[in-house]
Amino acid sequence: MARPFTMTGHSRGLAGALLLLSALSGPAQAQRVEDGSDAVIGKSAAEAILVMVGERFGALDPKVTALRKAEGSWVCGSVNVKNRDGLYIGERGFVADPSSAFFGRVPEGPELLNPRAEGFQALERIRQLYFAMCLD
Repeated sequence: MARPFTMTGHSRGLAGALLLLSALSGPAQAQRVEDGSDAVIGKSAAEAILVMVGERFGALDPKVTALRKAEGSWVCGSVNVKNRDGLYIGERGFVADPSSAFFGRVPEGPELLNPRAEGFQALERIRQLYFAMCLD
């Protein structure tokens, strides 16, 4: 007579870990645009933006707002993310191009203090793109 299958504590822990791993292995994605501004740029562009934001900030529970069209396929918007304490740190602008999968959040002042620092040119490019395309 066959013995019925029962999960031991170790088996349950392993099954739980595998379930958690499968849930986390999918692409990170910001869940939605908080203020409905996705209607301004269209569903496909908004989805592309949410995927890019999720890939970069998914673990920080990003909130996307203020989406608007810029030149060509470029989109401007704002994103707010949580810090280590679980508190939102405030919206920061971003510029994105869904057609090329480019996404850049505007750097903060301290990030631009040293022009010889690694990544400075990329941050400066993002800042210039945002100022040229997103500020009225």
